[in-house]
Amino acid sequence: MTTMTMENPMTDGVLRSCWATLPEPVRRKLLLGCAGRMHLLEIGGLCLQAHDPALDAMACGLLQNAVAANPLDGNMAHQLLSGDRACAVLPPATLDVLRAVADNWRVPKNTGYYERLRSRRDFDKIRTFVEREAQKQPDNLYWREQALINGVVSASMDWTADMLAPVLADTGELDGLEPVRAALGTMFDRMHGRCASAQSLARRTGDAFGPAQGMMTAGLCLLDAGEREQAASLFLEALAHQPWNTSLILRTYDLVFGVGQERAPLDGDAVILLYSWNKDVELDATLRHLYSSDLGSARLVVLDNGSTDRTAEVLESWQLRFKPERMGIVTLPVNIGAPAARNWLMHLPEVQESDFVVYLDDDVELPRDWLTTLGAAVKRYPDAGVWGCKVVDHAQPLLMQHADGQLTLPDATGATTASLAPNPVKLSDLHVQSTDTGLFDYMRPCASVTGCCHLFRTERLLKTGDFSIHLSPSQYDDFEHDLRLCEAGMFPVYTGHLRVLHKKRSGAASRVSGPEEGNALGNRYKMQAMHARSDLHKAEQAGLALLEEDLQAKMRALDERIRA
Repeated sequence: MTTMTMENPMTDGVLRSCWATLPEPVRRKLLLGCAGRMHLLEIGGLCLQAHDPALDAMACGLLQNAVAANPLDGNMAHQLLSGDRACAVLPPATLDVLRAVADNWRVPKNTGYYERLRSRRDFDKIRTFVEREAQKQPDNLYWREQALINGVVSASMDWTADMLAPVLADTGELDGLEPVRAALGTMFDRMHGRCASAQSLARRTGDAFGPAQGMMTAGLCLLDAGEREQAASLFLEALAHQPWNTSLILRTYDLVFGVGQERAPLDGDAVILLYSWNKDVELDATLRHLYSSDLGSARLVVLDNGSTDRTAEVLESWQLRFKPERMGIVTLPVNIGAPAARNWLMHLPEVQESDFVVYLDDDVELPRDWLTTLGAAVKRYPDAGVWGCKVVDHAQPLLMQHADGQLTLPDATGATTASLAPNPVKLSDLHVQSTDTGLFDYMRPCASVTGCCHLFRTERLLKTGDFSIHLSPSQYDDFEHDLRLCEAGMFPVYTGHLRVLHKKRSGAASRVSGPEEGNALGNRYKMQAMHARSDLHKAEQAGLALLEEDLQAKMRALDERIRA
């Protein structure tokens, strides 16, 4: 595979010159981001397959970043060690980590019962089983890795620390793990908010995974401590080693230019809309956060979707505190579903007369400045179709439920109306492959933002049309609505500088019944049938072009800062 022609580095700077040399398939993947273990491995594989010596250093950095994301991943260790090209580009220290894990990690002969527990997401039984198997096989890192994964997902960090003690504390139960100990310790300390000095952290991580990974890790810890200038300096140093790292570019740009600290009121009237069904406790907590927020002149309207619990009492109580002129209540006799509730609210006269509309879930925890943080996104990207935020799991904030979802179209060859995916369309899931270290704290365009907390210009919301009632009850109505925005050229914008905690668990942390899963599959089928393949393809290409334009502007600004 050939690379593109090198641009003049004196004209374009380090970042843009590096970007210009990358093969198109690599650039396409990097536009989605440079995070997530599987994504990093995929891009690293593309670099190795190119058989271009100029890409070897990049392949090395990508693989090191992937290993650093989970040093106990024995399957990844075996795969990398079995590849001659990977072994040729990785330095001895990283190979030592991989060999130490591979030598002590093996899949048990029978994992059927364990897999059934995982499919049911029965975390109490999972922890009991993993603990028992680790006692039976104290020399097998497989169970320590399962403890790490399930402990994080179930928010059982103390239990996870106990389970990892034989690795972290060198108890003698496992041999030859010195190369792994420092890497795993760094990862676990960050999860607990326990960070050593930036200098020692950079050295400890850098020894195993290269200087860029060390500087990134130390920089993220400095950010946790509020040391933004020092973190920015480390990120810029890391970019000198990994100028292709798009996630680091986006994070560094926002840090260097103070994007994360920007706040702005909305330039018009806003109405905040919630709908709720039999979640009186969660709704009460959400309204408490709203009451403590800086809402400016924004009004609030809450729809009681046929609740039979204490929701009516909760709403009446909060209406007295907000005052009736600031908080309206809509009461329906039956539950009409989420999409219909959204539509009912958006067609209220007072909503249609507003300049902005915000939809909020009834089970979220918001920072005081959440609305002005969205306002800052509106100010930077005024032409967006909708503005959204980063959503994390309330029980385990390390788990991200949503970030900047980018549109990807899998191969549709062979897809028919008889298949479960008649017109396959996906959103990038890099945030699901990662924990929330702070690397997703940036602002940029995307294909879809979460319906948990999103802001529309009222005129564009009404122009795009109602949320599809055919997709009730499901979360796909948000995605389908965003697809229409993308097809109309009004792409969403994501700001990771607003972090919302969501009490409903999702993904690996959720417990989903058979009927719920079946309903979701059915709605996904219907959603795909609502869009022509040609329209989706045009939206995907337009989205990539928008990401490229946005990235080029930020690389140009950072190159100028680096030269200065």
